[in-house]
Amino acid sequence: MHIRLKRRRFGQLALASAATSVLANLSTKTVAQSQLNIYGLRLTPASSSITADLADATSANTTPGIILQSVNLVSNQELSTTEISGQTVQNQQDATETASQAFVISKPSERVTGFTALSDGTFIAAVSAATKKGEFSRFIFFSEDTKNYRPKGLKAKKIKKHNTVESLLAIQNDQLISVVSLNQGQPPFELAVINLKSGQVDSGAALALPNVPLNHRFSNLAQSTDGTIYATTMDAEGVPILVNLDLQNRSPLTGRGKINKLVRLSFNNTSLKSDVMSLAFSPSNQLFALANPQYESTNSLFTVDLQTGELKFIRKFAVDKIAFKKA
Repeated sequence: MHIRLKRRRFGQLALASAATSVLANLSTKTVAQSQLNIYGLRLTPASSSITADLADATSANTTPGIILQSVNLVSNQELSTTEISGQTVQNQQDATETASQAFVISKPSERVTGFTALSDGTFIAAVSAATKKGEFSRFIFFSEDTKNYRPKGLKAKKIKKHNTVESLLAIQNDQLISVVSLNQGQPPFELAVINLKSGQVDSGAALALPNVPLNHRFSNLAQSTDGTIYATTMDAEGVPILVNLDLQNRSPLTGRGKINKLVRLSFNNTSLKSDVMSLAFSPSNQLFALANPQYESTNSLFTVDLQTGELKFIRKFAVDKIAFKKA
């Protein structure tokens, strides 16, 4: 008897088969890594429902509620879901430079813009709120162990008019670097260094971080196990490209490192038409991406081939950013 499958059902089965294959490969590559857990972050429903036309300047002194979710990549099982309530920032006295906007549409105010892990197992998120007075960035320090670790919030300092923190990465010795947008999430971008204790955002020149081309999108910082920092960029063609930051071979003109283009990102042998939402390296040096190449209602988790840039589907993952704990 022949069974005819509808095209949509056939696609679902194909994705499920691909996910099973990828997970099987992960389990064979991760000997004794039964705790290969990935973490995802999203806003609580209450925080995501706040719109920019209703938010006000007090958003600079509070953080939104967030949800931390973990998944074991070997078993493909969800492990835990932890809600972290909104926090009052510890540096309320620090002024935030703002600029009034002539027109504010009713769009979501809060968004998660960065997510990374420190060496002690705690996490840091960057969140930005759009209001009538401008857009503010804040940092949330938290843990999945809510009994023994109390979350805290910090306001991003020295962020000029319209500037927002758009990506976050803790590198060696828990130095925190970021991508800062000079136009509320749009180009131009620059790389910056963040002080963990004060929330101060400064130029990346101190670490020889490269200059970002003025008309390029730049985001999704991630660091491999050998210390190489990766990111994505998009030029006028609108195709996301995987890049790395070369901090050794500095420009003789600026004294800063260089950005090396590697490969275009693709899915099903077709170049992506929009950027990924987040990148993260596992302890076994596998690069993962959170993306939505087919514009579905839920984001999905993929592995990324560093040589070809091809994304391989693993599973749906209803989060906005991803990260691994430090090995």
